Amino acid sequence: MKQLNEKVAIVTGAGQGIGKGIALCLAKRGVKVVCTGRRIEPIEATVKEIKEAGGEGFAMSCDSSNRERVKEVVAKTVETYGTVDVVVNNAQAVAKSAPVEETTYELMYLAWSTGTIGSLNFMQECFPYFKEQKEGRVINFASATGMFGYAGNLAYGSNKEAIRGLTKIAAKEWGQYGITVNCVLPGAESPAAKEWAKKFPEKYEAILQQQPMRRLGDPETDIAPVIAFLAGPDSSYYSGQCLLLDGAYSIAP
Repeated sequence: MKQLNEKVAIVTGAGQGIGKGIALCLAKRGVKVVCTGRRIEPIEATVKEIKEAGGEGFAMSCDSSNRERVKEVVAKTVETYGTVDVVVNNAQAVAKSAPVEETTYELMYLAWSTGTIGSLNFMQECFPYFKEQKEGRVINFASATGMFGYAGNLAYGSNKEAIRGLTKIAAKEWGQYGITVNCVLPGAESPAAKEWAKKFPEKYEAILQQQPMRRLGDPETDIAPVIAFLAGPDSSYYSGQCLLLDGAYSIAP
């Protein structure tokens, strides 16, 4: 079984926020990291930071809903590093909020094509390599928005719940090949959240007061280490699980 620092990982949505934090954290622990995102500039900036910190990786623009481009990313990863060991399906286009009766097909398609289908695209393309080496790690991303049913977020939330279902079923089917499939529901600071906090400091403070730890998670130091655990050898018997990772803000019964 490979140690974490012997692995190759694809991290989607690695240009900012949680995805960037994960890419940096894994790279600093010796993982070779392939960073993807729809815009090339942010992911190239992430890779630059990785290399400045002594890590290794490269960037490829990719919309996860585009199956042909996903194939190209996986093929390039294997061509460069010989295999792929981990896929972190963090990328997700955020559909705007709307009540159920006003949620359009376009909003649903945007959320589902980039989330559930995008995650499945990378899972299926990585599967042959995972199966052949009898080891693989899939880490998907869901949200408390769907798990607890936050009003006004049908497109985003229902898609995130589908990702939880995808995770559980794949874990059942792929466990025989030494592949673990888990899902994380994070609560973390993001560039968008920081900008929002500047505009609405009182509302932001009110949110923090509802948070037991009185802060949002840091992508690299709070969220990413859990991803590193799920990507590494110590989680080889941990699969099919959905981890609420938001500092006790959300607690499942």
